[in-house]
This record gives sequence, structure tokens and C-alpha cells, in this order.
Amino acid sequence: MTAPAPSNLTAMSEAWDDPVAFARELHHYYSQLEASGHRLPAHDWTTAAHAAETDN
Repeated sequence: MTAPAPSNLTAMSEAWDDPVAFARELHHYYSQLEASGHRLPAHDWTTAAHAAETDN
């Protein structure tokens, strides 16, 4: 199943140079995805970073 295009694509584009505003718009898009039944990809960066540190 393909994810829908962001309903706030214009706002995301306009916020590109403002990290806080872009994060807010990205959160809005993620909320849109969840509401439409799409699951967000799992990101386990913390565990991966910790594993990389302990492997050295």
C-alpha cells in the first residue's frame, strides 16, 4: 500500500529552512499517515548507536 501524499506538502516546503517549523509539519504528516491506517517505519537509532559504541 502506497502512502498518501502529504496534505500539508506546501507547508512542509515552506518550512524547509526552519527545523522547528519543518518538524511540526512532519509531525502533522505522520499524524495523517496514522489516521489513514499507515504504520510509521520503526527506527531504532538509539539501540543501533549504543550497539556501535559497545562494539568498539
